Order: sequence, then C-alpha cells, then structure tokens
Amino acid sequence: MPNSTFSRRNALLTAGAGGLGAATYLTKPARAASHRRLPDRIEDWTEEDRLHALVKQQARTDEGKVIWRTRGVIYGFKAPNSPVPLVRFKGCEQQWIKPTGPSEYVKYTSLLTYYSHMETDKIIDGFTNPITGEDVTFRPNWSRVPEGQTISKKGVTINIIDDAFPDFYANDSINDIEMTLIGDTVSFHAKMKWPEPLVRNPYNQDQSFFAKISELQDDAVTSASAHGAGQILMPSMPAIGMSDPEIGQVIWHVEFYKVNSWDDLPEDYLTKALAEHGEDFDVNPENDAVPSKLARNLARLGYVKK
Repeated sequence: MPNSTFSRRNALLTAGAGGLGAATYLTKPARAASHRRLPDRIEDWTEEDRLHALVKQQARTDEGKVIWRTRGVIYGFKAPNSPVPLVRFKGCEQQWIKPTGPSEYVKYTSLLTYYSHMETDKIIDGFTNPITGEDVTFRPNWSRVPEGQTISKKGVTINIIDDAFPDFYANDSINDIEMTLIGDTVSFHAKMKWPEPLVRNPYNQDQSFFAKISELQDDAVTSASAHGAGQILMPSMPAIGMSDPEIGQVIWHVEFYKVNSWDDLPEDYLTKALAEHGEDFDVNPENDAVPSKLARNLARLGYVKK
C-alpha cells in the first residue's frame, strides 16, 4: 500500500470521523495465478478461459479486495420530451473476493453513493427537482451485501436471488456475456436481469466493461485494470422527486473505474464517507448481522424466510 494512501486515510479519519481507529487499508499484492495463458482469439476461449478473464476484469483471481469508483448523471424524461439532467452522483463499491472452488468465486460488496451538484459536482444534501418542482432531501445509497455474489460458469449471480428463485439462473451461462476483442481491448457486455415479480416496467440495465487482453493473459496479473459504463432505465425514483411514472421516467448514465486505492476517490466523497460510515466503510460485510436491503425486501414480500 502506498504511504500516501495510509497518510491520507489517517488524516481524514482524524479530521472527519472523530478520531476513529485507523485500521490499515490493504489490497493483497498480486501473486502468480495458476492458469494457462488465454488464447489470442476469444473464439478459441473455453468456458474456463472466459471465467478466468471475467474474474480478472470484474475482481481478482486471488483472495483480496478491489475498489470500483463510480460516477454519473441521472436524467428525468417523459416521452416525447428529451431527457433533462437532474443530478450527478459519485461513489465507490468495495468488493472482497475469495475463490471458493476451481471454477467459482464469491464477492461481498459494500457500496456508498452520494448525490452531487449538476454543475460543480460537489456533494449536496438536497435539491429542487426541475421537472416536478419538489424540494427533495437526499439520503445516500448505502448498500452492503453480506449474502454475496458468485462468479462462476453462469456469470455473475446474486446469492439471495438464487435462494428466493431457485430456477432463475438455471439456464444462465458465462457465454451469455458478450466478450469481443477490439484492437488490444476486450469488451465485456451484459444485460442485468431480475425475476419477473421484482421488475417495475419500463426497466432496462446494460453495462459494458473493458480490459487489455495483455493483462488478462498475463498470469502475473491477478486483477486487470478495467473501466466501463452503463445505463439504467427506471419507471420512477422517489429519492430524487420522480415518484409518479405519469410525471416521467428516470435514466441513469453510470461510469465505473477499477482504482488502485482510496487516493483515486474524490476528496469530498471520502471525507464524508469516513465521517458518516467510518466504523464500517472499510469492513467486509460477509459477517454483517443485518441482511442486505434486497434480502429484507424479499423477506417482506415472502420470497425468503426472515
């Protein structure tokens, strides 16, 4: 871990989080992975090869942590009118990864997102929605998933969804993820799907990620540098004053960047995150006593036991 990261975290913990204990932030150093070199042509990749490439792009092939910085813009619209930019957002998702079998990994995620001003990108606590005129007080999106997600030959699956809907991923395959080589870069494109009882239409979510094939092929690299972007179409979003689908829908444009350390996060974001969630911001949610929001909602709807 770079000394600058440790110093910055200590300073922020002391100044912004009331002197919380400064547990060291560590990402395990890369180690050689035991896997044969990926073929140069994706058409020649086996399912094992595709899994290996996906894990390197999404996470890492050894046990440890990765950080994804996120940013983007949320738009509101009502057809046939053009989308209106409403508010920006910034955040990060920390992921703790571990192999659980020869072709399987599990990751536990902790995501924290704040809204920010459309022009300045500074974090704000509320705004007046320009479409509805509603004054909105923001609540950050703080989401921890102790149930975990699995990366396997089925792709990336959500464990609590697998529990609630045992047949939902039955026909999924890692081949469903479009992997395309363009120049020296591999594109990973996938559509996020949910069980039909949970979908509020109109809904759509697509995302694409990109990584260099040289890093995916290099067995000395356990976590490839990667970035990506995607969009989410939602029928409503009360959290930003779009509570009635008759008024309009919401589109998210989101960007993802796998970063090396907290030094790559915006300073106003990190200061606020440590001040408000310093005790568990950097803690693996695997042993959380409180289930995820998704698990609680599924229990409320009767799909899983409480």
